[in-house]
Amino acid sequence: MLRTTAISAVIPLLLCSCGTSITYTPMPGAAAYHRRRPVESVDVYLSGPPTQPHRDVGLLEAEQDSDLSLDGTREMLHKLRVKAAHVGCDAISLNGVGSRTEPALAVDINHASSVKTITATCIRYVERERADDD
Repeated sequence: MLRTTAISAVIPLLLCSCGTSITYTPMPGAAAYHRRRPVESVDVYLSGPPTQPHRDVGLLEAEQDSDLSLDGTREMLHKLRVKAAHVGCDAISLNGVGSRTEPALAVDINHASSVKTITATCIRYVERERADDD
C-alpha cells in the first residue's frame, strides 16, 4: 500500500515537469502586426539576424520545465517557432542557448539541477508589414 501511494505521488511530479515553457514579450507597437502564420513559414536564423530589412517585434524565451524535461534543442526550437507563428512573426533569430542551475525540486542546493534555456528575437520583415498594411 505504501509503495502504491509513493508511486502515485511521484508520477504527477514527473509528468508535469517534462516539457518546455515559452514566454513572449512584445516590443512597444508590435501588437498592431499580430497576424498568425503557418509554423513552417517562420524562418530561423542561427548566426545573426537576416540581412533583409526587418523589425524586432519581441523577445522569445524557452526554458525546460525541469532537468527531467524530455524536450531537447530541436523540440525547444520548434516550440519557439510555434509561438512566433502564433504572434505573427516572420522569423526568429537565436540570441543564445544556455542553462540555469537551481536546487533540485527547489529544496536542496547540494543536489542542483540544470535546465536548458534558449532566447530568440521575434522578427517581422518590413516588406511583409507594408503588404499587411495595404
